[in-house]
Amino acid sequence: MSGGNGPRAVAPSLLVSLRALVRRGLRDNRRAPLTWGGALGAFGTMILFVWPSIEDSVGELVKSYPEGLKEAFGIEQLNTPEAYYDAELLSLIVPLAAAFLAVRVVARAISTSEERAWLDTLLATPLSRERLVAGTAIVTAVTIAAVLATLLLISMVAGLLAGVDPSLAVIGRGVVNVWPLAMFFAGLATLVAGRLRGAGVVTAISIGVLVAMYLLDVLGRIADSIEPVRWVSAFRYYGSAVRDGIDPLAFASLTLAGVALAAIGALLLRSRDLDG
Repeated sequence: MSGGNGPRAVAPSLLVSLRALVRRGLRDNRRAPLTWGGALGAFGTMILFVWPSIEDSVGELVKSYPEGLKEAFGIEQLNTPEAYYDAELLSLIVPLAAAFLAVRVVARAISTSEERAWLDTLLATPLSRERLVAGTAIVTAVTIAAVLATLLLISMVAGLLAGVDPSLAVIGRGVVNVWPLAMFFAGLATLVAGRLRGAGVVTAISIGVLVAMYLLDVLGRIADSIEPVRWVSAFRYYGSAVRDGIDPLAFASLTLAGVALAAIGALLLRSRDLDG
């Protein structure tokens, strides 16, 4: 017998909770690979189709660039289509876009749901804040990976059509290297969402930090007085995987930092919920 209080709700298992959260989150973001990956792929297509027409002159053009400019954006020799693709797309557009999307996914899953009272209903069930954050992190990781995979697929097809024949391994490692950077900012957004209410506030603060970190990294490359504090910027650990290969330590560090920030965000979300 259950007594006068009726049957008690039983918390679902971790696997069941995560499966439900991830399924819902992926459904909410199902268009992202087409819209975001397709848009970035269009940039990549343009870059690879342009390469044959500038291949013979771009090397001399780079020599005329100021040294400060080359230092700021990590430009060395643009003598291959992969190097040109890296300089034009992977040095700025793709990492910023992927990080922005990661912030957007987190803000939608937590802050927007809270604004629309969906989160109150969800958390009224036997579901811990930690599982909510874990599910959101998985959705973000899969969504970013799908967008980057779409970008890579479109770029490779475009390269073949343009007669450039880019290296899948070289461009692929450059694209993959964007993923941990995006996950770092997903963790940052989770931290902010755990402390503050409002999707607009969470997005604005997270993107503000994103832009500030990027500018700090750029300025640190060209100004010796700022260089020592570049370590606080996530972009300091991004680098160019096309040119230098993926740095396993930097890749793992950014990913783990994102996980740590998300974990703190889960604790803040719980305490803010208890504070009413």
